[in-house]
Amino acid sequence: MRLRILPLRLAAAAALALPLAVSACQSPFGGDSGDVREFLDARKQWNEHGPRSYTFVAGASCFCGYLGDIRTTVVNGVVTERVYVEDGSPVPADRFAGIATIDAMLETLDKAFREDADDVQATYDARGVPTQVFIDYKYNWADEEFGWFVRSFTPAP
Repeated sequence: MRLRILPLRLAAAAALALPLAVSACQSPFGGDSGDVREFLDARKQWNEHGPRSYTFVAGASCFCGYLGDIRTTVVNGVVTERVYVEDGSPVPADRFAGIATIDAMLETLDKAFREDADDVQATYDARGVPTQVFIDYKYNWADEEFGWFVRSFTPAP
């Protein structure tokens, strides 16, 4: 009889340990720890080595219709120009502010992780620029997903 109790105790201990092991893979930011670690590495790379002046072309991806690509020029960390590539018209300052600069993009990702968005997918280049991003804040909500892609990035000379 003693031999039967030992396997049951081991099984019970394993069942109790499993949720702890699974939760250890989660980050205090929310999301998968690998995704968060990749984000933190990219942000560190950008903060340490990213240029303060640059131009990039990006497009938003959401349920807000086709908006066209946006060319942004940043000088010494400040946006000096944001225009639609298609016609050169200015982009309103509050339009897609979360992708207005690389710092803003990284802050948008940080917020998504901290607020425990249901799905955060991001790809970064060697400089830490988030080149392709998809955020689904709540799986069961409609039309709140948001993302972007960076078509080009050029550091200023």
